[in-house]
Amino acid sequence: MSARRMLAAGTVLAIVALGVPYAAQADSAAPAAPVASAAVPEALMSGLAQHAARVEEMKKRGAFTLAGLLEALNGDGRPTERKEVVLRSTPTRVPMDRDIKVIRYIEDGKDKTFDAQVRATERRVKRLGDPDKQAEERKKDLRLPFLATEQPRYVFGVLERDAARPSRVRIGFTPKVPAENAIKGSAWVDEGEREVLSLGFSFSKNPTFVDHVEVKVTFGLPTELGRAPSQLSFDGRGGFLFIRKHYRGSATITEPSVVF
Repeated sequence: MSARRMLAAGTVLAIVALGVPYAAQADSAAPAAPVASAAVPEALMSGLAQHAARVEEMKKRGAFTLAGLLEALNGDGRPTERKEVVLRSTPTRVPMDRDIKVIRYIEDGKDKTFDAQVRATERRVKRLGDPDKQAEERKKDLRLPFLATEQPRYVFGVLERDAARPSRVRIGFTPKVPAENAIKGSAWVDEGEREVLSLGFSFSKNPTFVDHVEVKVTFGLPTELGRAPSQLSFDGRGGFLFIRKHYRGSATITEPSVVF
């Protein structure tokens, strides 16, 4: 499994419009199916569906700057490879796509920004010229389980309530049928605002060459479309045959704007 593939898995929810960060409660590790937990109120699920729909709009219309770090780790958990990137992602209307401008790319201490810029341009040209590839990418797109069209695929339950801030509850979710585009985990949400505060998840069915990925996303940026991701981190393992890799990564997202 390539580092690029693992990084893509970890940042799949970062294609959004963002604003100024604030402190949001971090989610715990992804739980098992929310068995024997309380039912989620219908009004809360309806509100979260609206927030999830706005997140889909962010994917289409939001521009942002991402500063990310990706490390490969050895058996002792020490980094053996380190990649740092700063990029600006801007949506385009026709064709519906994203223009990725690499601002800086450092690989194991060496500045390889120019090479990364060339590769980014080549990938976009290739993608735009391949409708089948675009369709495949859309098919594998991950969506929040609270989206109205996604909710029937999942089982939800209230796992706990924040004693210090009772309006904040943790909702567990698991797909009824595992799939590569379905996730399992939990989310802290605000019952009053009916928006997601943070999300912790893993794939319900791992993609090829991926053994496991844990992703955490903090929705800490208020925008005109609602609260959006401000930070994310992931830890994943995978490989081919006897070659196994361990990666971890993180990203901070800033400078949001809604383009159209």
